[in-house]
Amino acid sequence: MRIVAQQGDEDLAINLTPLIDMVFLLLIFFLVATTFAQEERDHRIELPRTGEAQPLSAPPQQLIINIRANGEMVVGPKVFTDMATLREMIERVARDDPAREVLIRCDERAFHRYFAEAARLCREAGIPEVKIGYMFAGS
Repeated sequence: MRIVAQQGDEDLAINLTPLIDMVFLLLIFFLVATTFAQEERDHRIELPRTGEAQPLSAPPQQLIINIRANGEMVVGPKVFTDMATLREMIERVARDDPAREVLIRCDERAFHRYFAEAARLCREAGIPEVKIGYMFAGS
């Protein structure tokens, strides 16, 4: 006597839960493993805040001058305490790349004269555009 299997009418469903879990785990892995470039940013500076934010699509290539609360001017890893060496560096940058922009990030506790001095040096060196860095209110 022959026994008939009764599985012919049912469709087997594919379980997608492990696949979805794996995709999310890969997404989380790549988000955590990605390093976000923060070039020449001095994190000890507390920037003034503003109400509106418009994100950039890509970080522009700029010379970034960080001004600390005590008046020290930092460009990359180098700290400038006198204006003569900072002036030489800015003039060299303006001579090498005349279209390069300058971003001045000044601590909100610093005196305005430090920012004014850095902006004056940039203007005298012939930098076409000087931008001011600030912190958004939600950041």
